[in-house]
Amino acid sequence: MHYLNHAACGLMSDATRNTMHAYMCQEQQMGSYLAAKQVHKDIASVYQKIAQAIHARPEDIALTQGNSDGWGRIISSMDWRQGGRILVARNEWGGNLGVLMQLRAQYGVRIEEMPCNADGLVDIDALDRLLQTPTSLVVLTWFSSNSPLIQPAQTIGALCAQYRTPLLIDAAQAMGQWHIDVQALQCTALTAPGRKWLRGPRGTGFAYVHPDFLPSLHPLGADHFSRPWQTDSTWVHRTDAKKLELSESSIALRLGLSQAFDEWNAAGAAKVQEQIQERATWLRERLQTLPAVKVHIPQREHLSGIVTLECVSHSHEHIHTSLQRQGIEAALCPAAFTPWDMQARQLHSVLRFSPSYDTSWDSMAFCVDALQRALQP
Repeated sequence: MHYLNHAACGLMSDATRNTMHAYMCQEQQMGSYLAAKQVHKDIASVYQKIAQAIHARPEDIALTQGNSDGWGRIISSMDWRQGGRILVARNEWGGNLGVLMQLRAQYGVRIEEMPCNADGLVDIDALDRLLQTPTSLVVLTWFSSNSPLIQPAQTIGALCAQYRTPLLIDAAQAMGQWHIDVQALQCTALTAPGRKWLRGPRGTGFAYVHPDFLPSLHPLGADHFSRPWQTDSTWVHRTDAKKLELSESSIALRLGLSQAFDEWNAAGAAKVQEQIQERATWLRERLQTLPAVKVHIPQREHLSGIVTLECVSHSHEHIHTSLQRQGIEAALCPAAFTPWDMQARQLHSVLRFSPSYDTSWDSMAFCVDALQRALQP
């Protein structure tokens, strides 16, 4: 198989799989509680590795079951009973928009789209004017999932800090392919999964929450871990980001995530970013030469490792099926993934290729040839 779908999920290494399998064997032999006790230091180190990767403190990290899980926990832990106003970029992930629409239906929260250019890039001057009106939250999908667009998150973060407006960044497509510094971003919270560019197991992720924002979060789903019982017969939320967690979790998956971070660090974050950029650029240049293909290239200095295109002469479903038959794993992204952006660009779907730093040049060359064959009458 020629795998070019890391924007959906990266390929786990043998070491990551073996780490999880070895621990599950321990659970089989001694039960999950004793097995977990024996690796408690290894689990604690996961928080440290994540914190180091994004320039945060371990106590500001919560482990989650994925990006949507962490993002949803933060949103649902905020107090929306009095309504509010949320600003959203056009390229917001469809799953996140669904949560926001629920807030609007249940609490009357106003959801407003931030002005942008033709590529979907947020208009900073327009955002400045919007923030002059009291705003409860700005949500930003930093890296688009349906194009290589990267939003100016650091500039947006500085603007939100100026107006003391909370900023929640969805870094699902950034973690593992781009350097993340929450201090430079000045974000209030940030979420990411482990399964994409980081090449961790599915069902893992994390949430970062700024310590000044933590007291305002009140998770409804808290249990004895996140809201421990006190001796005076009361329950009080934890003061660290673990207040977003529950007592039940997959220790095997968390150990797999830890191994994935080790491998990412060993490969070198800067080197990984450089190699992903090289491969994506090469692929865009080659795909542009094919007939009846429109490759999406936003007018930006930096683009992500995602390569998307639309075909003029064939349906995307036909092309995607043809690629699969030729042994290529890519993605067919429907409008529902990023509905606002896709509607604005009048697209029903896009074909997406996402090579990682370890994708071979032969696989990418084969992909170009396979797409050319699929486009034949």
